[in-house]
Formats: sequence, structure tokens, C-alpha cells
Amino acid sequence: MTAVLWLAGAILLAEVSRHRAICAVAVLLACISGTTLPDLDLSLGLVHRSILTHGPLLPALLLLGPPRWRVVAAGLALGIGLHVAADSFPNAMTGYATVKLPFAGSIGATASYAWLALNALGLSIAGTVLLAREFPPRWCVGLLAASAAIGIAYLFVTDGGWPALGVYAAFGWLAVRQRKRERIA
Repeated sequence: MTAVLWLAGAILLAEVSRHRAICAVAVLLACISGTTLPDLDLSLGLVHRSILTHGPLLPALLLLGPPRWRVVAAGLALGIGLHVAADSFPNAMTGYATVKLPFAGSIGATASYAWLALNALGLSIAGTVLLAREFPPRWCVGLLAASAAIGIAYLFVTDGGWPALGVYAAFGWLAVRQRKRERIA
């Protein structure tokens, strides 16, 4: 339920101010919210790992709102991306760990792995793209660094977080390495 309060705070900040620093705080509050918001499925009477909360639906709904909510959608996408990245590494992809469709049940182990991994990647990219559209490059880099710190804190203490941290670190290393190659060429 705390995740809902973080998200409400992010929306309120985005609603009351267009000042860049306030919008940046809204991004970070939404990112914090996104790390635990998908598990709200249990409080809503949905089954755990509902496809409705463990995917792009919530950030997409924010994009349907006023343009000033885009910063909140960006942070929420990054946070949910972190959450589903950790969910991609359960002890076993059976029962409680699988992704579920409303009224239809589990999508199965293989499809659950694919759904979670693709959404972790897709939401991380979508959040980054949204940030790049809303903030100048230096602000975007700073917000991504702050979001990474939030991600490290979250993944450090959650089940499945260590392997997800390793995957994010590998992709980060590859991105930096590619950037250095581009500068040399």
C-alpha cells in the first residue's frame, strides 16, 4: 500500500509543478513506487504475478493522462522493470511464481520467463526513452544514475535480486564498452 502513496506523491508533484527539479523528484518517487507496486495485485483481489500489474499496463495508463504525467510514467516504468527483473529469477517457476492471466490462470513456466524478461527489458528501455524526451541529457543521466541506486537498493534485498543485478551490470558494462568504441572510431 505504501507504493500507492509513493505513486500518488509523484503524480501530485508532476501535477503542481513543471519545474525540472520537482519533476525529477516525481520520477524518483514513481521509480520507488514501481519496485513494489506490482505486488499490489494481492491487495486488489488478483492472483499473484498478475499480468495486469507485472507488465506495461500501469505506465501506459499514465501516458493516457495529461502530458505532465509522462515523467511519472518514466519513473514507474523503470521501477516496474526492476521489479519484474527480480521476478525473472524465482527459486522455481512453478505455481505462485508464474505469471497469471485474469480468469484463466498461469501462462506456464516458459511463457512466464519470457514475459518477465521481455518486460524487464522493455520497461527499462521505455522508461529511459521517456526520460530522454522529458529531460536534457545531463538530467537524464543523473536520473538514470539515481534510478540505478534505487534499483541496487531494491534488488540487493529482494528474492531474485542478485541475478537481476548481475544482468543489469552486464548490460551496463556492454553499453559503456560500446560507447567507448564509438568514441574511438
